[in-house]
Amino acid sequence: MSLISHPKVQLSYRLLLAIAGGFCLSILATAAVPGVLALLGADKAGAFVWLMLLSFLCYSLIILWVISTRRLGRTSLLLLLLSAGLYLSLVYTAPPADASTSAEQTR
Repeated sequence: MSLISHPKVQLSYRLLLAIAGGFCLSILATAAVPGVLALLGADKAGAFVWLMLLSFLCYSLIILWVISTRRLGRTSLLLLLLSAGLYLSLVYTAPPADASTSAEQTR
């Protein structure tokens, strides 16, 4: 019997993935989606508040999904890809860091 197929190791990995992965994914979604919605013309502050409220539901659903799935490897890969996509959208929709300093320097 290999180590990864041991039931205690699978349970520990499943709990770690559900708690840590679900938290990371829900926080990234809360931070990234308002930036994308702002590009579409929505109020960024209002979208952030609503997504903070919805992040509790998202986190709970991710925990239930990870615990109930049969294919743990596929679920891990899907959580990783979703997190990477949200992170990239967060990075590329953020305003440049030097935009405010360059505007202040021209005054």
